Amino acid sequence: MPKGKWTQAVWLALAAFALFSVMVLIEAGPRIIGKSYTETDGFRSSMDFFYNQIGPYVLNPVEPEEAKKSIGVTEEEMDEHRYRFGNLEDQLASIRDQYEGRIGAAESADEKEALAAERDEKLEDIRQNFLDDKHVAEKVRAEKGRVIDEYMKTLRENRPSFENHVRHVYYELTDTATGETYTSGNIREEAAYKRTFNEKDGYLRASQITRDLDYTGEASSLIPNEVKTFEGTVIVPQSVLNEAAHRGTRDEVYLNDDQLAWGYTVFKAEQRAYVGVWLAGLLALALLFTVFRLQPSVWKGNALSQKLERFPIDVVTAAAAVASLIALAFAEYMKETFMNFVHHTGSFLYSELAANAMFFVLALGVAVFLILHVVRRFSDSERIGQDLERAYIRKAADDLRAFFLNRKLGTQVMFMLVVIFLAGLGFGGVVLFGFRDGVESVVLGAIWLFLFFTVALPVLLFMIRRTGYLNRIIDATGRMAAGRLAEEVPVKGTSLFAKHASDLNRLRQGVRLSMSEQARSERLKTELITNVSHDLRTPLTSIITYTDLLKKPDLTAEERAEYVDVLDRKSQRLKTLIDDLFDVSKMASGNVELNRQRVDLVELVRQAIAEHGEEIAASPLDFRINIAEGPLPASVDGQKWWRVIDNLIQNALKYAMPGTRVYVTLDEAEEVTPEVRFTIKNVSRYELGDNADELFERFKRGDASRHTEGSGLGLAIAQSIVDLHEGRMTIEMDGDLFKVTVAVPRA
Repeated sequence: MPKGKWTQAVWLALAAFALFSVMVLIEAGPRIIGKSYTETDGFRSSMDFFYNQIGPYVLNPVEPEEAKKSIGVTEEEMDEHRYRFGNLEDQLASIRDQYEGRIGAAESADEKEALAAERDEKLEDIRQNFLDDKHVAEKVRAEKGRVIDEYMKTLRENRPSFENHVRHVYYELTDTATGETYTSGNIREEAAYKRTFNEKDGYLRASQITRDLDYTGEASSLIPNEVKTFEGTVIVPQSVLNEAAHRGTRDEVYLNDDQLAWGYTVFKAEQRAYVGVWLAGLLALALLFTVFRLQPSVWKGNALSQKLERFPIDVVTAAAAVASLIALAFAEYMKETFMNFVHHTGSFLYSELAANAMFFVLALGVAVFLILHVVRRFSDSERIGQDLERAYIRKAADDLRAFFLNRKLGTQVMFMLVVIFLAGLGFGGVVLFGFRDGVESVVLGAIWLFLFFTVALPVLLFMIRRTGYLNRIIDATGRMAAGRLAEEVPVKGTSLFAKHASDLNRLRQGVRLSMSEQARSERLKTELITNVSHDLRTPLTSIITYTDLLKKPDLTAEERAEYVDVLDRKSQRLKTLIDDLFDVSKMASGNVELNRQRVDLVELVRQAIAEHGEEIAASPLDFRINIAEGPLPASVDGQKWWRVIDNLIQNALKYAMPGTRVYVTLDEAEEVTPEVRFTIKNVSRYELGDNADELFERFKRGDASRHTEGSGLGLAIAQSIVDLHEGRMTIEMDGDLFKVTVAVPRA
């Protein structure tokens, strides 16, 4: 092992001993440091024992016969004795029943005669109880006399203990009433302890009854307990303590016969042992701060430290706290074991202390290792934020907040858990205490059964029902996730689970719609690719063909001019198609900026119609134009809104049936908010079908055979521009009647 680790091992042992010595100091210091034996709790307890016991044993003993003469009997006591086992009839019947079986089972006539005589004597005694008050009073008085006898017997049995405690307590005490003096030993010896009783400092009050031996309190109620007062002096000679110190713990017989000497010997032994531990602890502390210092770098450079990095910081902190408590528990046990050895010499197991010390040092090492790891992680300013984010207590707090995210559900679950816990607790109480005899146990069981059937059982059934419903919802959700969308989730009641089931059904419907839209989108994507390929290939093929024709050297000027004209038209057609594709792409991605201005739509529509005047005049269509008088302003991008109108007019020119009328209208509609409406209505030359939404699709034309020159993007572009302006564009179809309405809020 490297030198650094050996140094830290020594540091750990010194730290363990220093902690042990501090705990011994805290426990024993107040009663050892600067104190003499006569100031200890043990000595004061011995002297209190002497003052409490000297009255009944020496100064004011009880005369049992005199005490018995003063015993009185009350009517209540006689009635209690009479009716202790029931009324007269019940007691007589009980005695007869007791002896009937015994007499019947007796084998000899003499035995039967003796049992019958015993029975008759008891029956007569019971009758006398109800006939003669004097008879009952004598029996009650005899019972009380036996209480006094029991107390006197207890005094005699405890006299050796009193003598062991006071054999070396010297006193000279005089009864203040009679002048009688009681002495023991020479009170003029040098005293280690001395107390004087007089009028100024207080008299010694000697009772006949000692509460320590009157366990039931009955003797105090029967003995008058006359209290006498004494003056005089009580000492503990210094020679007694000196002799105890000289003999030490070698003379066990001497110590066992003298409690004061034993206490003094133990006190001096504790002083020597504890002072030695404290001095050694100071030395250990000095070494900890000088020679063997803590080196955190040695503790962290190992594989275990790296593994701890994966644990949340609060978990490691809790582990450090637990390890510290365990180490303190071992230190406490070591302290108690050591102090018990010092206090009770000869009852110490060195192997037990060694094993405990080993576990204590090990636990302290784990605690120090974890504490250093926690301190290092908290000191790392770059990492502490991440550690706190990963803390388990933070996740627990988030879980608790999530638990009460729906307060009604969280409160219900918490209530159910509390009820079930209390029901289990009550059941444990009934099991532990309910089988005992007595009214209390019956009442306890009845209360628990009532609460179980009225509270706990309904809550349990409610929890089972809700859990079953939740399981059905989870099962239905699993089927939905597997793609089986035909079955609805059952909705029962108005609970939160029912609301969740309803939400799942709406989600199911949304998924089905989404799948339908996805299939439709895939179809449109395929059509888009096909249409784009077709519409780009047609003009491009023409351009390539006529370019090859222009390369021929034998072309006439008229042919060359015709080919160039075709190339120009096809190029323009290709440019228009590419521009429309670009515009649709930008609008679909939302990458379009609007330059909104206050524009008069009346002037804008008139300008658009005027630009198409020649086409309208040349077309086989009858345009009926109805534009409102006066300005109809709107906040729009004039250029883009002009394109909407232009696309709709071109759409009518391309797809309206020849010889029919085209109605163009611009007016104001009074809705929730005033809006300007532009409408074009015509009869289509091609069959439109039933789905108006398809006409907004890209490359969708009225002529399915694609014979027109349009790009198929006109309505899609118009719809996108209207959506950008937060307007409204609708298509209505009735057979071949085609109507487009564009509305935008009026400014």
